[in-house]
Order: sequence, then structure tokens, then C-alpha cells
Amino acid sequence: MSYMKLGNTHIRENGHKINVFKKVDEIKKDLKVVIPEIEGDKLLEIIGHCRAHYEGKFYYGRRTSPHKRKREMTQNERIVYDYLIRKGLKPSTAYRWFLATRLPDDVREKLAKGQVSYKAAMRITWNRKRAAETNQGLLLIEELRTIARTL
Repeated sequence: MSYMKLGNTHIRENGHKINVFKKVDEIKKDLKVVIPEIEGDKLLEIIGHCRAHYEGKFYYGRRTSPHKRKREMTQNERIVYDYLIRKGLKPSTAYRWFLATRLPDDVREKLAKGQVSYKAAMRITWNRKRAAETNQGLLLIEELRTIARTL
């Protein structure tokens, strides 16, 4: 089983299966008590920084640069990182869970029911986003053509 696959989106905690989305809500609620000023997207960014720090990739500059400078975590990032470690959660896994909560509702329901894997759900979402952007681009080009014709 691939590490990217959540299967039926249930994880085990104390021998019982719980839903990933409920676990994310629990994490958000716990962190809201400690750091009330953090909103949803900012929390995702902080967990992304925690993930990079955990994997040893939290640097300034390009990946191929020979002169990498390690970035320091902010106070809020340290608090979130310590919380995740104390709860026995890997920051990379928590980051994937938080990304899964940003999926559209219909895809999230299929993921929760186990009808699609995590990887397939992300692919569906990405394809929808790309198709919408392509359609917007085509509409913009068509409008520019009609404006150019009228001039």
C-alpha cells in the first residue's frame, strides 16, 4: 500500500478507526485553544513549514544552491511542531490530511466513503482546477478577439 493512499480515510487511534476529517477538526480545535489568531490557510502554511523542517528541507534559496542557509521556525511554527510531535503525528502526514480537507465536497465524500484513493482525489481536483483555468483563458482570448475586431 502506497504512503499516498489513505484507503478508506480511516486511521487508527487507540485501536479504533476514526475518520481523517474528524482528526483534522480535532487538531484544529486543539491548536485554536493554544494559538487563537491562526486561521485555516495560515495553519496549512505553518504545517507545511513544520513538514519541511521535519524532513530537513527548511532552507532559503534554491534546492541546487551550494550555499543553503537553514531557516529558523517562528514561535507559532515551533508550537505547532511540538504539538504534532507530542501527539505522535508526523508533520508530513498531518499536512496531507489538511490538504485533503480542501478538496471539493463531492470528491471529499467519495474519499470519505473509500470510493477513491487520496491520490485519485487530488488528481481529480487538480484536473478540475486546470480545466477551469483553461476555460477562463479561452474566454479571455475570445473577448480580446471580439474587441480587436470591433476596432
